[in-house]
Amino acid sequence: MSILGIPQSSSKKDVIHQDFDNQNKRQQKVTRRRMLLIVGSGSVLILGGIHPRKIFAQTPKVLLSSKDILAIQALNARHFYALDGLSNLIPGDPGTNWAATFTPDRTFSIVRANGDVVIKATGTQELLRVYKTFPDVQTTRHWINDLIIEPNTQGAKGGCYIIAMNIKNDPAAVIRTGVYKDQIIKIGRNWKFKSRTLILDPNSPAG
Repeated sequence: MSILGIPQSSSKKDVIHQDFDNQNKRQQKVTRRRMLLIVGSGSVLILGGIHPRKIFAQTPKVLLSSKDILAIQALNARHFYALDGLSNLIPGDPGTNWAATFTPDRTFSIVRANGDVVIKATGTQELLRVYKTFPDVQTTRHWINDLIIEPNTQGAKGGCYIIAMNIKNDPAAVIRTGVYKDQIIKIGRNWKFKSRTLILDPNSPAG
């Protein structure tokens, strides 16, 4: 025998728990279908069928400390001091110092504004070979500005504006301009370039 379809052996507590579970499941379905994400001030974007966990999973897992930021800034400084052959400031062979700012198997590229590749070197030996082909190491100064460093899942992405000046001239003359685009990773305690690409401005010569 049962009363209102409920077996006499079922306790009142079981019925309450069942009702609560059913209500919770219905609420979860509504949340997934009608979750609202506030974008900007006063605007609302309705995302249908998206579970909150999927949004949280897109958040970068790597956070940058103040020490990381300073280390990446120093990495850029060492890169350009070596690129300009300033061995009096950073002891050692400039080419070796420049290649050491990269991971052993990573890539340096120079591309034109239209995407044509001027130089692409992968690995330490190719980096050293390419460095020796730079015709103006001792007479060039590289000035960078607006350095940006942001965390991503691999470590950090970065970039900066670049102006290369020929200091042999009086006054010094601009010989290259462009934007660097970088992927930087942390190996042990040290940050290194995984890839570094110089994208030349449309009217900038490659050499």
